[in-house]
Amino acid sequence: MLTVKHLAKSYDGEKKSLTDVSFSVQPGEVTVIIGPSGAGKTTILRSINQLIRDDDGEILFDNTDIRQLNRAQLRQARCRIGMIFQNYNLIEPLTAIENVLHGCLGTKSNLAGIFSIYRNREKEEALKLLEKVGLAEFAYQQCRNLSGGQKQRVGIARALMQQPKIILCDEPIASLDPKSTITVMDILRDLATNDGISVLINLHQVDIARSYADHVIGINNGQVVFDDRIQALSDTAIASIYQKDANSEGSVVHEF
Repeated sequence: MLTVKHLAKSYDGEKKSLTDVSFSVQPGEVTVIIGPSGAGKTTILRSINQLIRDDDGEILFDNTDIRQLNRAQLRQARCRIGMIFQNYNLIEPLTAIENVLHGCLGTKSNLAGIFSIYRNREKEEALKLLEKVGLAEFAYQQCRNLSGGQKQRVGIARALMQQPKIILCDEPIASLDPKSTITVMDILRDLATNDGISVLINLHQVDIARSYADHVIGINNGQVVFDDRIQALSDTAIASIYQKDANSEGSVVHEF
């Protein structure tokens, strides 16, 4: 499904944000990336869908290195890579269903996208997806009137509108209350278990990772320091992931 090999990235040409990062994500599994702030977690996700350009390595999605794709090919590949953001990334004055429909813009012509021309079957699918995430009754409410948890569920429905093979989640519960956190994580877990979608999540909450992950990747100072099944994530392993790298004292790893 997804294999990252020897990924490297520097923002200033000197200090590495990522150094030789390698890991794989399997179909139908929840893989969680944990590690201290600034370790490179967001840089990894944004490299995978090429929101930023890395410096070296391979990112194999369905056996194709997406780093080597031209603009048209990359747009096509992104149609199968859903993205969920910490800040929701919704158009707040639009309704929930309008935001969900934006998930299929990558497959439409420029003209259809500009004028928001959608087929009836696309509108029906958007409604079904809102029902799937428990928001059918809010379909025609403006997103600015929704709670944070509801907005994140709209974001999930929008990602699902792409019919993705993998969903990338960048701190999707960072701004949510405990009840909304459980709701969102339950939905993501269900997408992996019952729909066979690979889910790759950046998290700070180790307890949530233990409850929902199949596979954990620990990142510290831009390097993989742990890569194993959730059952191997012992307290000792957690301490190792979050310990300060003695070689990094006084330096800053930038993460955007």
